[in-house]
Amino acid sequence: MIVLSVAKKNGKSTFAASVLTWVLTTQEPGEIYLCSNSKDQSNFITYRKIVKMIEKNPELNKMCRVYSDYIENIKTGSLLRCLSSSFRSTAGLNCLCIAIDELSSFDTNSLQYFFEELQLSPIYKNPLILITSTAGREEQGLLWDLVKASEKGNTPENYYFIKSGEEANPSSFVTQKYLDSQEHKPGMRPNLFKRLHKNLWVSEEDSFITDEDYRGCIDYKLKRRPEGKIPIWVGLDVGFRNDWTAITTVGRKEEKINLIDHKIYIPTKTEDLQFDDVKRYIIELNDIYDIQGVYFDPYQAISLSQDLAKENINMVELPQTLDRCIAFSQCLFNEIKEKKISFYQSEEVRISLINCKVVYSNRGWRIVKKQTSKKIDLAISLAMAVYGAVTTPEEPKQLIEGKSAIPRQSSSRPEDDREYRDSDW
Repeated sequence: MIVLSVAKKNGKSTFAASVLTWVLTTQEPGEIYLCSNSKDQSNFITYRKIVKMIEKNPELNKMCRVYSDYIENIKTGSLLRCLSSSFRSTAGLNCLCIAIDELSSFDTNSLQYFFEELQLSPIYKNPLILITSTAGREEQGLLWDLVKASEKGNTPENYYFIKSGEEANPSSFVTQKYLDSQEHKPGMRPNLFKRLHKNLWVSEEDSFITDEDYRGCIDYKLKRRPEGKIPIWVGLDVGFRNDWTAITTVGRKEEKINLIDHKIYIPTKTEDLQFDDVKRYIIELNDIYDIQGVYFDPYQAISLSQDLAKENINMVELPQTLDRCIAFSQCLFNEIKEKKISFYQSEEVRISLINCKVVYSNRGWRIVKKQTSKKIDLAISLAMAVYGAVTTPEEPKQLIEGKSAIPRQSSSRPEDDREYRDSDW
């Protein structure tokens, strides 16, 4: 077994592709499997590199026949096949070589069973398991066990090349200039940079912003509810029974976002949220200002949105799917870090932002509660409002009645993202 763990963009996939091509074309006949958390991940990264290596080498091109998801050595009969972790079972496979990409993402019971079932066949002289992966998000799991085993040193059976910190980027093409650009690019959080580009094991959870970050955006001259028919964007986060409903309003002056107003509705133990109160408040905002859009999750507020739309208020559906939660979370983070947003003094807003933590996924990171008792509803509605203000063009389109508006977003909710809803916050 060979375990290779270095930072991102150091050629792990190219190295794996080279090894698999070598096994396929020069070693004893057998079955070769390329495994990952997702079959698409293997197909579009490592597998495609193997295909290119074969196509660009005339001798290899004559030797192999390439299909959509497997490659055959015509002379020896060896097969190289992509295998995703969702494959029903690995029992019965006669493995000469197994390459596993990003073992750190094998973090569920089913994925661990898949890994444990992968067994090399004893009929081969030189069987091989090749594992390539960047560090994980928490100090547990399959990869972490291998990292701890590596501390005992290499053996004839197991070889470890695991580099972190200053040694995490052994490739000459990963320059300091590149690392600096990655560290300071929008949306890059400190813990995420450490894991991806220093190959350090970091906690899956991280604070969203610090108190210092928030106070750096306070404008002590900024008035709550300023005068004037200014364009505003509204974020609406609806809760029921034990959850709060939060409404946050922001305005935009050139490239600066300003907090205009906020309101929280806290249901009692005996009384649910009164939608009429929320409706009256948003209509009042529309009378005072020029609402460009009210951003809301249709899952919990579709009836309310229909009533407000009858009042000529532009309701913009922003379903809290994983991708959209990542988008507005990172948007608010960037505005705060770059000090492109100004807050009036508000302990409610400050506490809501400080209560947020960050959870990472393969697609990015999003904000969630630190504890179930810590409310972050204002932060979610603020993020939705800021996302609307940032993504709206500088010159909003004009309706016939003279109201400014932005295009309505689709109300579709992908089936596989339905678990990411307001209740998760």
